[in-house]
Amino acid sequence: MKSARETALLILYRYDKENAYLNIAFKNLLSSSELSREDSAFVKELVFGTVKYKLTLDYVIRSFSTVRLKKISPYILNILRMSAYQMLFMNKIPKSAAVNEGVKLAKKYGHNASSGFANAVLRKISLLENINYPSGAEALCVKYSHPQELIDFYISNFGLEKAEEILAANLAAAPVCLRANSLYISREELILLLRNEGFEAEPAPVSKYAVFIKSGGDITKTKAYRNGLCTIQDQASQLAAVMLSPEKGDFVLDMCSAPGGKTTHIAELMGNEGKILAFDLYEKRLDDVKAQSKRLKVDNVLTAKVHDAQVPLSELYGKADRILLDVPCSGLGIIRRKPDIKYKEDLLKFEHLVKIQTNILNICSKYLKIDGVMVYSTCTINPAENMEVINNFLKTHPNFCIDSPKAGMLSPYAESVLKSGCGTFFPGMSDGFFICRLRRID
Repeated sequence: MKSARETALLILYRYDKENAYLNIAFKNLLSSSELSREDSAFVKELVFGTVKYKLTLDYVIRSFSTVRLKKISPYILNILRMSAYQMLFMNKIPKSAAVNEGVKLAKKYGHNASSGFANAVLRKISLLENINYPSGAEALCVKYSHPQELIDFYISNFGLEKAEEILAANLAAAPVCLRANSLYISREELILLLRNEGFEAEPAPVSKYAVFIKSGGDITKTKAYRNGLCTIQDQASQLAAVMLSPEKGDFVLDMCSAPGGKTTHIAELMGNEGKILAFDLYEKRLDDVKAQSKRLKVDNVLTAKVHDAQVPLSELYGKADRILLDVPCSGLGIIRRKPDIKYKEDLLKFEHLVKIQTNILNICSKYLKIDGVMVYSTCTINPAENMEVINNFLKTHPNFCIDSPKAGMLSPYAESVLKSGCGTFFPGMSDGFFICRLRRID
């Protein structure tokens, strides 16, 4: 049986060398291991933390290595990274343990000189009290472990002060956030139920349905989760369905529905009465929608179908009361949950995404009834994928307008962002998220 650290190394190697998605590499290798729940949590922290701080760790390793990083084998480099991460960012791990276990792995996955090299570098790092961050152009890149190109993008779009806030938020731990299933339980009742199960739970400020879990273990093992009284969903993401404001008996289209968080929320807000057509490009992802709708007991109103939202369905023209377009995007708002996003080589090449987003918006707008509501949402903070897409759509569709939410629909915090009908939530209190509510007026 492989140890927790060896499992973490294999995940990092697969991500680094085989260009695998980090979350998929993590799930695949962890599911085939026999690690305890505690060891699995350690692996997750080690893997995602190492990737989150990769550029910072490489800067530190470079300071003590006699070998250029590009010349170090992927196995040994990842051993150095994850060992350095334990010493610099995991206070509960003894530095001696991080060094010794790293050297053991270097013996197994390197050549004869690898363990000596790893030992020398890691012992020097173990003596560090604080990281001596560079000054000048490299400072933000090393301090916040973001590629310089992405930092420049943030600064050019939002200014230096806001850019630093975003960078810091991307490094912060993302909280576990739940959505109360309003069909069966109120937020207040859910909080009491979870507290009785030993969880530290409190209301979250952005969504009226959201609950933060501060501590307590695996939420998916609770009676509340198993019985469909709640689901895991970031609080800003919950506002997409709220802004859609579906009513009982509505015919709703969710054009990019997987994994189903927003779809099931729509069903809950409809009182489980009406009809939802939930589309997605892949059958396997629709299985997640079906499973979640069954667990939350809203599957009687939902039909899931494989369909490309960029292909018109003329039989739906003018039929829908409500449409949700949670379109594919760059994911710049969820880097704190998926740190590998920030290292994508083509991350800032948005043209193909904007084309897809525009196509989906143009095509699906035809499905809406007069006086119907359509919500466009993304999990990015990139203006080119958000407000620019909306503005270009409105120029060619004078029969649509941005529609303000009704009084009392939102929490005070959400109201401050979305009072005009659209707005961007920056990462911090929630994930980064954009929402725009559109109404067809003719």
